[in-house]
Amino acid sequence: MADVPWRPALPTDLTPIAEWVESSKALERWAGPGLSWPTDGPTLWREIDGGGLPSFCLVAEREPVAFGQLVIKGERHYHLARVIVSPAHRRRGLGESLCRRLLAEARQRRAEHVTLNVFTDNRPAIDLYRRLGFVEQGAVDTRGIQPMQLRQFEDVDNKDP
Repeated sequence: MADVPWRPALPTDLTPIAEWVESSKALERWAGPGLSWPTDGPTLWREIDGGGLPSFCLVAEREPVAFGQLVIKGERHYHLARVIVSPAHRRRGLGESLCRRLLAEARQRRAEHVTLNVFTDNRPAIDLYRRLGFVEQGAVDTRGIQPMQLRQFEDVDNKDP
């Protein structure tokens, strides 16, 4: 299933994605603090700056099955953010496919540094990020978030550009 089409996210994509998030705590863990709960697609699109940040989806049968964003942190520094896979489509390689495509997009934008944050109790995500070449960078914060940085783009086997 990792061969699903990739495209820029649309505002309407956030309606089903909002349904994947089952609680205010889950929303904060996925998208960050300070977002409205309960949420809906239009509110979520606005609050995560879907129209301003490079936002992408993997789609199957015209519906999003994975979503992620690139946050511009500085000159040639991008941050992978808000990576999520539909609960019905997890453990099929979509997270890896999405992340590889986000990294390819960052590379096309001439990124030299790519970072991300992950909760230390999210072992599947940490394992994925390590496979992609990310390493821990800095201390875990009080919320349990581990910053990670990609060592080099050369470490990433870009199978899904």
